[in-house]
Amino acid sequence: MTPIQITYDRKGNVLSVRFSKKKEVVCRESDVGKKEVVYSIAADGSVIGFEILNFLNKRERRPSKTLPVQARILMAS
Repeated sequence: MTPIQITYDRKGNVLSVRFSKKKEVVCRESDVGKKEVVYSIAADGSVIGFEILNFLNKRERRPSKTLPVQARILMAS
């Protein structure tokens, strides 16, 4: 079983989650509430990850290197 890889790009404000090391073939965009989500899809049609664009709003962004509570909860589960 491949571990889930979670990264947060502070400069781009993007949270990325990957479930598999398969090569991405197609990306699909979707709006979930106020968040824009991009799904990464493999050649066999399986979803191998997703990215949440504009993950944190301006009030939630922190200058320190610690991740916000929301991201830490996501990583723990």
